[in-house]
Amino acid sequence: MRWAFRIGSIAGISIRIHFTFIFLLVLLFSVGGLADGLWSGLRSVLLIVLVFFCVFLHELGHSYVSHRFGYRVRSITLLPIGGLALLDEIPREPRQEILISLAGPAVNFSLSVLLGLPLFFANPEFIFRPLISGDALWASLFWANMYLGLFNLVPAYPLDGGRILRAVMARRMSFVEATRNAVSVGQVLSVGLMLYGLAVQYPWVTVVGLFVFWAGMAEERLAVLQSAMEKIYLEEIMLTEFQSLKPSDSLFDAVDRAMHSLQDDFPVVSEGRVVGVLTRGALLSAFGSSGWKSSVQAAMSTRFEAAQPQDNIASAFQWFTNRRVSMVPVVDGGRLVGIVTLQNLLHSIQLLSRKGAAELNYLRRD
Repeated sequence: MRWAFRIGSIAGISIRIHFTFIFLLVLLFSVGGLADGLWSGLRSVLLIVLVFFCVFLHELGHSYVSHRFGYRVRSITLLPIGGLALLDEIPREPRQEILISLAGPAVNFSLSVLLGLPLFFANPEFIFRPLISGDALWASLFWANMYLGLFNLVPAYPLDGGRILRAVMARRMSFVEATRNAVSVGQVLSVGLMLYGLAVQYPWVTVVGLFVFWAGMAEERLAVLQSAMEKIYLEEIMLTEFQSLKPSDSLFDAVDRAMHSLQDDFPVVSEGRVVGVLTRGALLSAFGSSGWKSSVQAAMSTRFEAAQPQDNIASAFQWFTNRRVSMVPVVDGGRLVGIVTLQNLLHSIQLLSRKGAAELNYLRRD
């Protein structure tokens, strides 16, 4: 996500904070400090930090269940209006999506119980009086987690409740159609939220409504794009005019071909079969250390990913992002028939996202 910076990682999940979160902290400190003094401003900032730690735990709940189902979580981004866990793949099995979606609110309700029990015995009046204030951190955290859990169960996509609604509808219709219907319900609710915020003059409620409306449209486009990518096969977008090398070629031959083509990586072929891959980085490293007389075989990697012509571009995109490769040979019956480069793949995805799936039916196979 743009305008977000990385602060660390947990179990391979990159943790990011959006710059607007810092702006929110500065704003609350300034408002609280000017109104009631320095300590009031600091308590307001501390409350927000603690609340967003709870939001972070909420996203970790999603991530844990996602991991149990085999989905890789790439990052968690904290925003002023909540958190966002980015998965490599959208869950398609309704039961899995329901359980993943419920995990976040379950974390908040669990935190509410842990905070509420000692609060009830120490000062029970706070249990029955909604309160969000830097002057009462414990009670505020109790109510903040209650609000987070309940708000995320609202059936407004892409909130957790909206994802649950999509999963339920996906049992009776296609995934894309279920997403569109869930987004429509979410947009109606988000418009109502925006109007309510304007009516009662709560600007943050209006901002949240705007975010839900915008995020729902973005998620719908992503679902349509993902569906289109699953229906387009590598044989329809792979490069069939490309340069290859033989194991016996010298590094000078490789450099010469790199200079006279747009390729950065080369499949290494022997008797029509791929035996290795020579990447640009390996070529430059070997050329600098061993000289131009060294062979391609000495510099190539024999550990590489190979795809089939019938593989879809969604699978290929997973290889590029998860395994950090920049070129994948496409083989049919063991013989090289084409290559897919990262630039080639991104170009195809860009066409899909701009033109839409409906205008590219000639590429699809039912």
